[in-house]
Amino acid sequence: MKRKKLLKQGACIAVCSTMLATGVTQLIPAYQAQSLVFADEVQQNIKKTTYTADKLTVDWGNAGYELTDGVWKVTFNNQYDQVKWRLPETVDMSTVKSVTFNVKDQKGSVSLKVYKNGDEDADGANTKYELTGADEYSISPTGEGDMVAVGLMTTDNAGSGSAISLVSVTVETDTTPKTPPEIEQNIEDWKKSVTSSDALGENAIAGTGIMLDEIKDNTLMDLVEKHFNAVTFGNELKPDALFNYQLEKSVKTKTVQFDGQDLEVPMVNDAGDSLDFSRADAMVDKILEWNAAHPDRKIRIRGHVLVWHSQTPEWFFHENYDISKPYVDKETMNRRLEWYISSVFDHYFGEAANKKYDGLFYGWDVVNEAVIGNTYRTDTVSPAESLDEIRHGNNSSWWHVYKSNEFIINAFKYANKYAPSDVELYYNDFGETDNIKSEGIIKLISDVKSAQGTRLDAFGMQAHYSVDSFSAAQFKTVAKKYAEAAGKVQLTELDFQASAAYKSGAASKESEYTKMAYCHKQLFDAAKDLKKNGTNVAGITVWGVIEPNSWLHSQSNVGGGADGSKQCPLLFDGKYKAKPAYWAYVDATKLEPLIQDIVVAEQKGDTMSGTEYSFSDDDTQAAFIPTWDKDGLNVLVSVKDATINDTDEVTVYVDETNSAGDVTPVKKTVKRSEAQAVDGGYRATIKVPMTDLKVAKTIGMDVKVMNNDKAVSFNDLKEMQETSSKYYAKATLKPGIEKATKATVKIDGEADSEWDKAVAIPLTINLGAKVTADAKVLWDDENLYVYATVKDPVLNKDGGEAYQQDSLEVFIDENNAKTESYDDDDKQYRINYENEHSFNGKKCLEENVQSAAKVTGDGYVIEAAFKWTDIKPKKGDRIGLEFQINDADASGARIGTLSWNDETGMGWSKSSVYGTIELAAEAKDEVSDDNSKPGTDDPSTGNTEKPGTNNSSTGNTEKPGTGKPAINKPSADKPATGSTNKPLANKPAAKKAAKTSDQSATAAFIVLFLAGVSMAGASRLRRSRKQS
Repeated sequence: MKRKKLLKQGACIAVCSTMLATGVTQLIPAYQAQSLVFADEVQQNIKKTTYTADKLTVDWGNAGYELTDGVWKVTFNNQYDQVKWRLPETVDMSTVKSVTFNVKDQKGSVSLKVYKNGDEDADGANTKYELTGADEYSISPTGEGDMVAVGLMTTDNAGSGSAISLVSVTVETDTTPKTPPEIEQNIEDWKKSVTSSDALGENAIAGTGIMLDEIKDNTLMDLVEKHFNAVTFGNELKPDALFNYQLEKSVKTKTVQFDGQDLEVPMVNDAGDSLDFSRADAMVDKILEWNAAHPDRKIRIRGHVLVWHSQTPEWFFHENYDISKPYVDKETMNRRLEWYISSVFDHYFGEAANKKYDGLFYGWDVVNEAVIGNTYRTDTVSPAESLDEIRHGNNSSWWHVYKSNEFIINAFKYANKYAPSDVELYYNDFGETDNIKSEGIIKLISDVKSAQGTRLDAFGMQAHYSVDSFSAAQFKTVAKKYAEAAGKVQLTELDFQASAAYKSGAASKESEYTKMAYCHKQLFDAAKDLKKNGTNVAGITVWGVIEPNSWLHSQSNVGGGADGSKQCPLLFDGKYKAKPAYWAYVDATKLEPLIQDIVVAEQKGDTMSGTEYSFSDDDTQAAFIPTWDKDGLNVLVSVKDATINDTDEVTVYVDETNSAGDVTPVKKTVKRSEAQAVDGGYRATIKVPMTDLKVAKTIGMDVKVMNNDKAVSFNDLKEMQETSSKYYAKATLKPGIEKATKATVKIDGEADSEWDKAVAIPLTINLGAKVTADAKVLWDDENLYVYATVKDPVLNKDGGEAYQQDSLEVFIDENNAKTESYDDDDKQYRINYENEHSFNGKKCLEENVQSAAKVTGDGYVIEAAFKWTDIKPKKGDRIGLEFQINDADASGARIGTLSWNDETGMGWSKSSVYGTIELAAEAKDEVSDDNSKPGTDDPSTGNTEKPGTNNSSTGNTEKPGTGKPAINKPSADKPATGSTNKPLANKPAAKKAAKTSDQSATAAFIVLFLAGVSMAGASRLRRSRKQS
């Protein structure tokens, strides 16, 4: 529900909101298509259009404003008070040279704002601050899309008496004719791939989101008509649009007969209508026109949305439709709700419609984004946001009236009562891959389906995901659960937020396009696999047509969120051409090699212990384990090649700065004759000298094996390693395995003498935090103990979401399975500086944690004991462990995190990003000359860690991986934010697995490897990863 730019307008009209920590069907900003001027049109080069004050409509304002004597008189009572006016028409931003505000009666300073479609607020480039002393002020705005509104704001302090009168706004545009763009008619229709028999089937929805202004863009509509069989309107069927964007604090009313009784209803236009369908009907008529001309290629419509906490005017919940009056009671609200739903459906399906729209609508979102965490969205989700505002952010006025889910149940009752039986009824939500939120969504679905008189046919997975955090495994897990609960699922608002590393420039765009394409490929493969195995995945709708129109370009705090950074989330670019993401569905062999992300563990002592990566083609199989120390990179490479040739060799390439460009790489080659011979092949340990290595540093690296005259590479399939690191894998240096001493402590926030036996583990992976921290770990038969010291000059817990508050998070994976989604033993504990708890994980319960927090002169300390739930711990066992410090600023917003091992922030959804702790004996039992050094295995035990085990006598084995992706928008529903499930290998059949291997057990590893372990598959190049 977010068309987010496209679809969720901020002010309802222009707002949307995260996709990572929260989510929501974002307000689809009226997506304005780029205006086109054709060569045969005669227009002046420069055009000036003046809009007088009476032509400017207030969209939103928290300052005082009044239209008097033909001018808007504005009084600013507080700092940052402002007023936003909608223009009477949209203007293509690419043609705008300047916007001039004509003003008078100014007191104090004023700031100018220009809003693009979808903007909740104007960005910095389109804001001009603190102007005084003139009667005209001009700004030259920039950006793609359409200009839709202007605003005035003051930065003067409260009580300064600032004021101004707006007389008019003049927009100067360059109307030089432009050549109309064309689409690629010679490529396959995207919908054919989605609806093929080996994908989602011929009845599947292959849809997109569109906005009213986009239907004026003939080239964009050419894309819609060629590639999609369904559309969702971004804003035009939402309550605020049907109420004609009456965003004042009250509206005029009239009395009608409804269900045999008088009912007061609003009047929202000059004709006295209670609902204004003009915008929606203009779009519906466009689709009907196409369908009439192309009966064999009809496009259907998804109605979006009836009940939503956002983009519903606040006056709808008050007596006499006036915010200054009290809220109505539940009985009155029930009548209003039923009247509203019946009126919408009567317009399209009633007698007056005369069957004009029969068969056109395939489904309707009845309720949108009513879940936060594992429960219902209430009226106090974000304490800082007021329901008195026209747009109430994350809080629900529906809940404020009902104090229960009654309005949700009733919405589905009324929808069932008035909708045709062939129109499917949906619940739709974002953040749906979060484990905790999935529980809340399934509860809502169950509550609705079990209520008398309701109908809920399917669940809409909004699918606002992130390149940095998407997990196909997690997606599959939750999609299966939702389909079992609701009957079927559909992906309803698909887009991918760009990675945090995405920057401007052609090279960065090419890399990001490839990453995003592989995310789409993984998602599509997962959806096809679900369908093949009986899960009803009924369609995919992409949230927008062309790149510049995506809601993700604009900052928004609705529906999961968007930070306004550069994005490339859709299938087609601003020139209406197919991107690699399109080819991910149609022909994935056309994709560029994927830059894989690999982990290089710190080597402690002489034993190599790390993650094994394997790759192969039809004739050659190879695997390598990379580690690092202060002297450089160490790579243990094993090759299966039964035929000896003089040219057999293996080369490691390194780009120390990970420049991903033209380089003279650091490389080391070992010929087969110089390596150690093993049965069926050879192995070599290659040392690449390097300096200044540290945790979280990234380097580029690749491994190439020559089998006679044939090259096989891990990442660069184009074999350009000698001159370019463009296709090197991205290698991130991680901490090695730490040891935890056995000891028991009292949990009181004091560092007693037992803690002297523990090593302080520094947290050094900083993602924007302004703190420092370290943590110590101990263990005994009952508990894992943690003592964390955090230096933080500003402590704050005002954030409405627990993850936004200053706090420590401890992630525990008892069986060290390192899975891509949570197993039953995986836990996320959060403890803030005032010792308040929050949890994520089936066994992550209050009863399993005891903690104490103490504020210090420069921060805080937290001491905690976490009960073992799945293993009987003993010396030598390894567990997955991660620490994360959440850092809030004085406003209560989280500004960053500090972690030990995980640079992705994805510990809330998968244990594969955790570090590893080895349980050691009591300090008095340690032997100084023990061959087992910190972070290594004890050679005498033959300890070789296998996937999903912890080397314990309990017989713990790997649990089936669940799966779950997350939207990366700051989201109230997310246990934590972060990014990333890294894309899979370059070829469609590529694989990844996980396992840790030690040099002390290398022989065993080689035997297994040469026997073909993890080499299944028949693609030209296969890859896998085995993690500890």
